Amino acid sequence: MTHVLLADTTAGTVRGCALPDGSTLFAGIPFAAPPVGDLRFRPPQPPEPWRGVRRADRFAPAPAQGASTLMPEASQKSSFPTFPTAEIKETSEDCLHLNVWTPGTPSDGGPRPVIVWIYGGGFEAGSAAPPYSDGAALARQTGAVVVTANYRLGALGFLHLADLGNQWAGSTNQAMQDQVAALRWVGDNIGAFGGDPGNVTVAGQSAGAFSIGALLAAPAAAGLFHKAILQSGSTSRIIDRGTASAMAEDLITALGLDDAEGLLTVPVERILDAQSTVVTGDIGHRNLPGGRTWGAVLDGSVLPRDPHRCVTEGAAIDIPLLLGTTRDEVRLFQMIGGDSFRPADEKALYDEMRRAGITEPEMLLDAYRQRVADPYDLSALRSVFLSDAAYRMPAVRLAGAQVAAGGRAYHYLLLDEPCGPAMGAFHGADLLHVFDKLSLVGADTPEHLTARDTLVSAWAAFAATGDPGWPVYDRDAAGNSRAVAGLSASVNRMVTEPPNDAATALWPTWSTRPARDARK
Repeated sequence: MTHVLLADTTAGTVRGCALPDGSTLFAGIPFAAPPVGDLRFRPPQPPEPWRGVRRADRFAPAPAQGASTLMPEASQKSSFPTFPTAEIKETSEDCLHLNVWTPGTPSDGGPRPVIVWIYGGGFEAGSAAPPYSDGAALARQTGAVVVTANYRLGALGFLHLADLGNQWAGSTNQAMQDQVAALRWVGDNIGAFGGDPGNVTVAGQSAGAFSIGALLAAPAAAGLFHKAILQSGSTSRIIDRGTASAMAEDLITALGLDDAEGLLTVPVERILDAQSTVVTGDIGHRNLPGGRTWGAVLDGSVLPRDPHRCVTEGAAIDIPLLLGTTRDEVRLFQMIGGDSFRPADEKALYDEMRRAGITEPEMLLDAYRQRVADPYDLSALRSVFLSDAAYRMPAVRLAGAQVAAGGRAYHYLLLDEPCGPAMGAFHGADLLHVFDKLSLVGADTPEHLTARDTLVSAWAAFAATGDPGWPVYDRDAAGNSRAVAGLSASVNRMVTEPPNDAATALWPTWSTRPARDARK
């Protein structure tokens, strides 16, 4: 195949580079002006056009980011394996660049489907470049043109200043606005790279998936994507305006500033150091109602309405959804947290369950005892509860709401254990499949490669046609979700999600489903 190394964009011509696998990379293309100086905490602005040909063969720095409160530095000294999302060497405030990968195999005579990848990282960490986001692997496995775009992180991306005076109008959800700007760039330019601007799938994991959940309700994003893949995320991770305003005021105080104007000139390193003081790091505290964390804000402008309510009312019926979770979402955080993750006693766990809306926590805890090996291990019990509360239950609620509104949603559950049974099907395990990195953890065996092929084949089919290859989700049906597992299970096996057991029956909105003994 002849490589097309030049592409014309609305800002100028770029020259990409041929990769050894036959694909083509265009790296470091600016899709917005540098958000620095007076543009810090402001909505993204159009990039400055250039004359001649701009080299696009080097990745731009990742967004400026501090130490993650969710994955503290101490955890890096543990015995956990290195994942493809583990290393970011170069960062900068001047980060609003994107990358485009075009597959090396000939297309079938028309423009290719497009996948726009939104990375995760707790809204505090991440990069659109390898090894954090390997668009080459995703393009190779799906046959789609893949775009990865940086967005601002932490306070730089999510500090809500819009309620601090008219001069800060629009200074809210900067990261969401970055994502919209990148999607708008795709619509305007992707045809020059062999992509179909009328067949754009936005995909993301964790914070990336929660971002997509918010984008479903963002007026500025309407019409910019046609399908969505949400892995370990939903419409549930939204910060209320009052909490967001309080976080902004607390950050200004932590920096010793008299007012928000000082945020424009304070060194970025000070912002990155101070931003951790206004959020909580514990996976439960930050994801349950009332938690303080970075993320999409229900600001009344960029995000004017609650995303889940919007979906329930039919706002996304024309956007097919592919939703997935891992069976053991919180196991990784349980293992990293150690003693700090374990509840002090059963009462502490009851209190946390009440925060999630559970009215009978004693009964729920007893029901969860049937899902764990040691029914008295409070750490394991908290892990299965939070896996449901933060990820699994919100995902199936979103799938059910989309279908009930008249749209299409498909669901899958990752059961594969690439790092062994101790870690289980943990949060982020799917990245080893999507980015074809199972060999990094010694899991490139027929068992795990079968799971990889099941997952990426579904993604490829969904990106191309909007149908991953199994029936639309039915919350009342047995076998309503595809199991992503290895050779030990049927490749096409369907499972029931959420499980039809006593624990599920105690969750709000699921209490009408008849429960059965979880041990059967």
